[in-house]
Amino acid sequence: MQLINIHTDALILHHAVDQQMTDQHAIHCHNFYEIFYFISGDVSYLVEGKRYVLEPHSLLLIAPHVFHGVRIESDLPYERISLHFVPGFLPPENQSLLLSPFHADPPTTGIYYTDNGDQMMYPFFKQLMAARLADESIRDLSLRVRLEALLSQVLMSRYSLAGPTDHDTTTRTVARVIQYLNDHITESITLDHLSDKFFVSKHHLNKIFRTATGSTVWNYVIHKRIVMAQNLMMQGQSATSAASAVGFQDYSSFYRSYKKVLGHAPSVKQAPILLG
Repeated sequence: MQLINIHTDALILHHAVDQQMTDQHAIHCHNFYEIFYFISGDVSYLVEGKRYVLEPHSLLLIAPHVFHGVRIESDLPYERISLHFVPGFLPPENQSLLLSPFHADPPTTGIYYTDNGDQMMYPFFKQLMAARLADESIRDLSLRVRLEALLSQVLMSRYSLAGPTDHDTTTRTVARVIQYLNDHITESITLDHLSDKFFVSKHHLNKIFRTATGSTVWNYVIHKRIVMAQNLMMQGQSATSAASAVGFQDYSSFYRSYKKVLGHAPSVKQAPILLG
């Protein structure tokens, strides 16, 4: 159930409640920055293979091209705010600094923040949602200023609110594999090569990778390449050149994969934002 919906060319905000369990994490990635603010319910969230069991009034920062997805673990009311925006919505002089918390290395470190209800993060979301009531002539400005305020608060809270890190051996192995895939995503990648590089059998590698991320290694690579190709096409490249640039060896396999992942044929038009 949608409680509040804001939709502009540069920013989308949904405040929603659901009450139906899901069997698996709804894994996806996209070209936009996302702030996911969890209010209540019983959910877990996967980000690049790391599983977070979210506490009420906590948030996750999701950078573009990062694999992520939520799983609703029970029938308790699941309430959240999902905020998507493009970096160009922010003033150029502030972009790098305000977006820096999204770009942890590896991408699962320092992106989860716990809140304490109305005293810290939540009022900034309330202010953003209230901006929908502003006069149309100043609505974009109001949204921009309030988004900057929210991102500034995240930046200030980066160290004091950051959650604990996970040192589990399997988690570290998957994190290393993900980092390698991200660094070499446009190159030739095979399970045999990954197996040799990380000293783990192909079967076990796929097993731990799927357990951690909700995806096979190859499906992860395909999704990443498709989103990258979509971004290149939005910047004006042809489908053929975008396919080649992101690592597809032939256009037919790119075309099939693109339709499977995004649900439509390759197009230079921007696809709708996928909501987490």
